[in-house]
Amino acid sequence: MKYIDFSNHFKEYPIIHLSDIKNAESDFDHRRLYEWQKKHYLKKVANNFYIFADKQLSDFEMNFISNKLYEPSYLSLEYALSYYNLIPETVFLYTSVTTKKTRMIKSEIGNFSYRNIKTELFFGYRLIKNEKISFKIADPEKALLDFLYFRNDIVNKNDVYELRLNKEVFKETIGCGKLNNYLRKFDSKKITQKIKLINAYVRS
Repeated sequence: MKYIDFSNHFKEYPIIHLSDIKNAESDFDHRRLYEWQKKHYLKKVANNFYIFADKQLSDFEMNFISNKLYEPSYLSLEYALSYYNLIPETVFLYTSVTTKKTRMIKSEIGNFSYRNIKTELFFGYRLIKNEKISFKIADPEKALLDFLYFRNDIVNKNDVYELRLNKEVFKETIGCGKLNNYLRKFDSKKITQKIKLINAYVRS
């Protein structure tokens, strides 16, 4: 496959996996990928994943890529809390949860963190779609619980205060019924206590 043919075939792809290339040309020579990287036509994002070097990725495409690099996964934790404006900080690390091993992927286009969660807790996410692609992200209630699941340092009201949760957004975004339903599935006294502290903070 010549580069011009490769480019024409994959120009609409946010990210290209080796299997996509093999589907297009079963006897594709892997050495072409190395050559095209040397010529700065392509960038390697992770093992078997590539993008065009001059491609400008949208936030939507980056979210899609975060799902694709390590499956199954969905965006959650700090990134999702920022996405819903529940915390004031802009989060540049794409944080996700997965049923696979914890992993960090550092690349030229961004850094992607994946935290292992129990299979029975891999739920509570939604699919956000546009006309071409989609990505999975935790519901705001699940993002909060996933976050608390990994934060053993939150034990009192001062710790909650330091999170700087947006009280008004919290009241508008977090559904108490859904939060309590998800919380029961976690079956954790520690997380339940953290939610009580957060509810007290939001009402204060």
